Amino acid sequence: MNNTAIETKGLNQFYSKVYGIFSLGLAITAITAYLAMGFFFEQTVSIISGFPFGLTGLWIVQIILVLLLSAKAQKNPSLTVAGFIVYSLLMGFILAVTLAAYSMADVAKAFGVASITFVGMSIFGVMTKKDLTGMGRAAIGLLWGVIVATLINLFLGSAAIDYFLSYVTVIIFVGLIAYDNQRIRHMYQATIGQDNTGIAAFMALQLYLDFINLFLSLLRIFSRD
Repeated sequence: MNNTAIETKGLNQFYSKVYGIFSLGLAITAITAYLAMGFFFEQTVSIISGFPFGLTGLWIVQIILVLLLSAKAQKNPSLTVAGFIVYSLLMGFILAVTLAAYSMADVAKAFGVASITFVGMSIFGVMTKKDLTGMGRAAIGLLWGVIVATLINLFLGSAAIDYFLSYVTVIIFVGLIAYDNQRIRHMYQATIGQDNTGIAAFMALQLYLDFINLFLSLLRIFSRD
């Protein structure tokens, strides 16, 4: 077997590892959200309400967790995988409360469109020969702008700004889905011969964040139609 075939096989295995962890995270989130909404909704609301700063506090914890996993991905694979599982669990509780404010028709519509978009842009990111680094950096820069604008809008309470930011967020994460899928290849090439489980878990987290944020942005848009 030549070197190209060996590298292709290794890359495919790495993609499988990333998407396996990604699927595990989505499954944990879906099951947690279903149980919390269907059987423990009052308890879930009570726990979140009692958490420092409530839902906002949980979002802050998640941001800190992402930063921690980014720093530890290569050094501590077990911690990275465990952290991703904890993140997925927390997101399940957050979604249980968040989705309760929307109709199931809007939730299903947003999930369907997000899923189709995710698959399409993932295939594009894997197959394209064009370097998407510039697009990815631009999307990340825009994302920070959206985060700042969202924090400001918490005080302004403008529905129009929130609606506009939802559209911008959709565009950002559509681009990031393609970029992160191409980035998986680059991360594999940078870690050939090493234990890449931690990196696979971190890249799974990136894809997970792309999908969840795309879904939530679409949900906000569809709920206003």
